[in-house]
Amino acid sequence: MGFWRTVLGLARKKFVGPPVLVAAIVLALAAFFLVPSRYVSTASLVLTVPASGGTLETEPRQRPGLTNPLLQFNDALRTTAGILILATNTPEVAAEIGVTEDGPTSLVINDGRTNPDLLGISTNGPFVYIEVESTSPQAVRETMRRAQLRVKQELAKRQVALSAPISTHIGVLDVMPPSIPKQLIQDRLVAGVAGGLLGVVGGLAVAYLVVRLRRARVETPAEAGAPPEAGGGDGVREAEAGNGVSEAGNGTRPAASPVFPMTVAELDAVQDEGDGSVRAVDDTGPIEVVVPREDQLDSAT
Repeated sequence: MGFWRTVLGLARKKFVGPPVLVAAIVLALAAFFLVPSRYVSTASLVLTVPASGGTLETEPRQRPGLTNPLLQFNDALRTTAGILILATNTPEVAAEIGVTEDGPTSLVINDGRTNPDLLGISTNGPFVYIEVESTSPQAVRETMRRAQLRVKQELAKRQVALSAPISTHIGVLDVMPPSIPKQLIQDRLVAGVAGGLLGVVGGLAVAYLVVRLRRARVETPAEAGAPPEAGGGDGVREAEAGNGVSEAGNGTRPAASPVFPMTVAELDAVQDEGDGSVRAVDDTGPIEVVVPREDQLDSAT
């Protein structure tokens, strides 16, 4: 909770929120316009049988009847469509059409299962669905033309290889002609959203890091070897002096404290070692010596 509160607090600040918002907008627009545009075109083909049917009479006694090709859809056509889809989905065929593995153009050939419009009816008809996506409308049109031509050539080659009578050859009908290349904006929108989120997250992360560093600097002393507080050392030394303990000098033992009472000479020596502000003066004068007399009575008598 503390982290999110800090982040929200930073976002509300004038020197953090507006710059982060501007950076997010700039990154989103840059990502949107820098991502190359992509275009897509689709086409749907269906296989049909000839009007005379799929059988050639060798010795017809009478002229065979004609049949509507749209009424001749069966499992055989769906099987043929599946063969064409498998044959044209190889890397070799894709390279002939102009689609490489790492190139900007992509090609999809199936029975329509990737097209929502054909999803419900793709299992009931021999459809061949083609979808081309590339970075330019010209590339989409050219690749679509080559893909359609390749499907028709593959169908004709296999029928010739099987020695099928020409009058019974299966035809290809354009159910949905190639559509006009349509620009896709999904990738650009995703890139723009990602750029905006990156700007917001990155800006708030930098602001949060700066705040944390500033707090760490405030909590840490300005100098690692800061001198002690004024008066602290003097008070300790005064207390030690009051207790009669003197500091050791140059690694020697501390000097012994003076013992009272002292003589005048000792007092002079002690004062000489100090600051010399106080001097002892011997003003007692001569000391009178009292000699007891012989006739003086002793206190015991």
